[in-house]
Amino acid sequence: MRDKVGQYSYEIHGRAFRIYICTLVTATGSQALPVYEEPFFYNEEEARKRVYELNGWKYKPKDAKT
Repeated sequence: MRDKVGQYSYEIHGRAFRIYICTLVTATGSQALPVYEEPFFYNEEEARKRVYELNGWKYKPKDAKT
């Protein structure tokens, strides 16, 4: 999926996951900055769920069938 300016994502940061917001998209890549107001997440699924909430997407757990 292509990044979009204003879209949130998460990445591993040491032993935790951090939330980032995309600030720039070019033909060769993109730039994202950490969202300092968001806590570190030590569970990937919790970070994923928070990103879905921030982006306004309907969250469905990874292990859910259908």
